[in-house]
Amino acid sequence: MLYLADVVLPMSSPPLTRGAVRVEGSEIVAVGSAAEWPPQPGEEVVDLGASTLLPGLINAHCHLDYTRFRGAIASGHGFTEWIKNINALRRSFTPREYMEAIAEGFRMLIQSGVTTVANIEALPELLPHLPVPPLRTWWFLELIDVRTRLNEDETLRGALSFFDKHHEWLGGFGLSPHAPYTASIDLYRLARSCGEKYGMLCTTHIAESVEEHEMFSHARGPLYDFMASLGRDNSDCGQGSALSHLVEHGVINTSCLIVHLNYLQDYDYELVATTGASVVHCPKCHTYFGHAPFPLRALQQSGVNICLGTDSLASNNLLDMRSEMREALRFHDLSCREVLEMATLNAARALGQAGKLGQISPGSQADLVAFRHDPNEVETDPYRGVVNSRGEPALLLVNGRRVEMPSATG
Repeated sequence: MLYLADVVLPMSSPPLTRGAVRVEGSEIVAVGSAAEWPPQPGEEVVDLGASTLLPGLINAHCHLDYTRFRGAIASGHGFTEWIKNINALRRSFTPREYMEAIAEGFRMLIQSGVTTVANIEALPELLPHLPVPPLRTWWFLELIDVRTRLNEDETLRGALSFFDKHHEWLGGFGLSPHAPYTASIDLYRLARSCGEKYGMLCTTHIAESVEEHEMFSHARGPLYDFMASLGRDNSDCGQGSALSHLVEHGVINTSCLIVHLNYLQDYDYELVATTGASVVHCPKCHTYFGHAPFPLRALQQSGVNICLGTDSLASNNLLDMRSEMREALRFHDLSCREVLEMATLNAARALGQAGKLGQISPGSQADLVAFRHDPNEVETDPYRGVVNSRGEPALLLVNGRRVEMPSATG
C-alpha cells in the first residue's frame, strides 16, 4: 500500500513536499518523495491530496474511565476538594457506565488523530469485559492502598494472569501507583519489581498540586489533613519533596512515566534527570487547576524527556492532543515542531518504543494520521498546520489497518 500526501512529516527527518509512505502489513518499509517511490505494479495507492501525513499522535496520560465526568466538577476549589468530588463521582457510576465511558473516550481519541494512549485503569475488573481496543493502548492498573493494604502476591498474580491472556491487544500493560500520598512505598516497589521482571512500564502522579507540595515539603495543608483523616501515616512528610521521597527509596527509574511534576524544589531537577524517567505534562489540566507555571524549560535543560497528555475529562473538556499542543504554546516559548515532537517522538521514547512509534521511517509501525490542511499555512510552517487543525483525520492507521471515523452518534 502506498500513501501519498502533499506534505509528509516523518518527525525523525525533515518534512517532505509531495511525499510517499509505503506500508507492508503492519510496518513502514519506505518513505520519501512521491517521485522517488512510484507505485509498484498492482500496488494500491491512497492519495490524500491536500493533507499532512505524520505519525499517529500519542497521548501519554489519560483516564478513559472518567470520560463522562466532563463538566461535572467546577474548577477553582482546590485540589483536595477536587479529590473529594471525584471520589464521590466514582461511586455514582455503574460498571456498565464505565465501560461505555471507555468506549466513548476511544471515539474521541480516534476523532482527534491519536493512535496510541497510555491509559490509567482504576477499575481493572472491567478489562476482561472490554472488546479489543481500537487503538494501541498501554493499560496501567492503578494501585492505591491508603485505606487498605493490598496483598502484593494477589495483585501480581491477577495482573499477570490478565496480561498473559491478551497478547492480541496492541500496546502493553503496566502498573500505576497512584501518587506518593495514596500509594505506599511497598506498592511502588511492587511496580518497579514487576517492571524489571516482566518488562512492564510504570506511571505515577507526582507533585501535581501545591497542596501535595505542602504536604511533603512542610507537613501541612489541606491534603495533609485529609490524608491523615483517612488513616495515612504522615510520618514521611516534612522531610523533602514528593519526588525526593520516592527517589530516595529507589522506586523511580527509566521505565517510569512521571505525570505532572508541577511543583519542584531546586534539587528535584537533578534528581529526576538522574532517574532517567520521562515527564508527562498535561497543559489543559494545568490551566484548569490554575497551577504555577510548569517548569518546562528547566526540566528540558536538565535533560528530561517531556511528553504530553490530556489527563481526564474530570479536569479537561477534550481528549484532543492538538488542543494540548496549542495550550502548551500559549504558555511556553516553543515552536510547533517542538510540541509535536512531545506528542510523537518524545512519547514513543517514554513508552520504550523509540524507532517504532512516533516517527515515519523504515521499520517503524504503520501508525499514521493525516489531517487536511490549509495550503497557505503549510507553506510557512507545516508543523503549525497540524497543531492548528481541528477537523477529523482524513486517515487514521493503527498497525497498518485503517480505523474508521466514528459516526456522530458514536
